[in-house]
Amino acid sequence: MNWVRKKSLLAIEAIYHKGQPCNNFEVLWNALHSSYNSAKNRAINTRFLDSINQCDNIERPPFTDQEFLDVIDKCSNASSLGPDHVTWRHLKLLISDKTCLSKIINITNVYIIVGYWPDQFKKLTLVVIPKPNKALYNTPKAFRPIVLLNILGKLIEKVISYRLQFHLSANGFLDPNQLKGIRQQSTIDAGMYLMHLICTGWAKECYTSIIAFNIAQFFPLLNHEFLSLCLTKASLNTNVLKFFRDYYSNRSTTYTWNNFTSQKFATSVEVGQGSALSPILSAIYLAPIIKTFKKRIKNLKEKIHIDILSFVDNGLLIS
Repeated sequence: MNWVRKKSLLAIEAIYHKGQPCNNFEVLWNALHSSYNSAKNRAINTRFLDSINQCDNIERPPFTDQEFLDVIDKCSNASSLGPDHVTWRHLKLLISDKTCLSKIINITNVYIIVGYWPDQFKKLTLVVIPKPNKALYNTPKAFRPIVLLNILGKLIEKVISYRLQFHLSANGFLDPNQLKGIRQQSTIDAGMYLMHLICTGWAKECYTSIIAFNIAQFFPLLNHEFLSLCLTKASLNTNVLKFFRDYYSNRSTTYTWNNFTSQKFATSVEVGQGSALSPILSAIYLAPIIKTFKKRIKNLKEKIHIDILSFVDNGLLIS
């Protein structure tokens, strides 16, 4: 069964990793895994989290029919297939039956209550695709790993993601200047806020300077221990915290390059780029860092006007 919208990668002489060519697939798979999991066993400093106030706890009501219907209605039937080769069209047909939908909702609620994520959904397939407009495609960092997931797991992740965004916006854990990947935050919001700062500067006869930055290899390098601490600071329900601890345990990754597939690799870092939970978990990861940045700027002896706009793995520093 051919996958929809199949596209072969560019012809490349050789991928180089640490100065050595990857001249066979075993070396290539190890190079990819090493590059996309380079934060493994890396020490992290979490002491600054002590200065972040604990947010108000919000009760977690059970998931509803409407949440699932709203999510699946927006899913494209042309999306790439996951390891199970089931399409959104199939799943939409399945949950059009109220009994099937009710069973899926009950299963999802049980996952949260007992803090469990099935092993079938922890087996990731990473398709390696070239990043656009690169001068050379001879290193793993010139490619982007996109995760393909089983369709039912994707649906459940989308519903959990929407609920998390609502809760964390309601209790104030997310910073208002975190824009990308957050519902009801758009490019228009970013443009209007930026124009407001510029016009305010004009009124004070000041110039506005902007520095754009990008966090290289952001999604593959997220530390699960630090993310767990951020989730705790967000005052999520105890069952939800337990769920995410299981969600990131015992995960495995298989890499795909054209028609070739690697063996399974154990994965202990990263937030899969392509997962529905990736944007909100990345925003949770960054929220304490942005809060600390703003607090330290505010406490400087010499008062300077600096603000930040975050678009997950890139952003703007505005002065």
